[in-house]
Amino acid sequence: MDMYVRMYDDLKRKDTDGPTVGIILCAQKNESVVRYSVLQGNEQLFASKYKLVLPSEDELRAELDRERAAIEERLLDQIRL
Repeated sequence: MDMYVRMYDDLKRKDTDGPTVGIILCAQKNESVVRYSVLQGNEQLFASKYKLVLPSEDELRAELDRERAAIEERLLDQIRL
């Protein structure tokens, strides 16, 4: 993920933008994984600027689990028809 954050910084980020934050969301049948990625040296900026407005990894993981359950339920409903 750090490679993508660096590439975005190099190619897209403007001087007026804040530090780039990468978010990895992975959902598997038995587990959801959420990770934030910031470039080295920006950890304190992340905590002070973004932590208050970004959901925690646990909150994102719970949302992935809710979405997966809803999708599975819709698929089961389609099969029953």
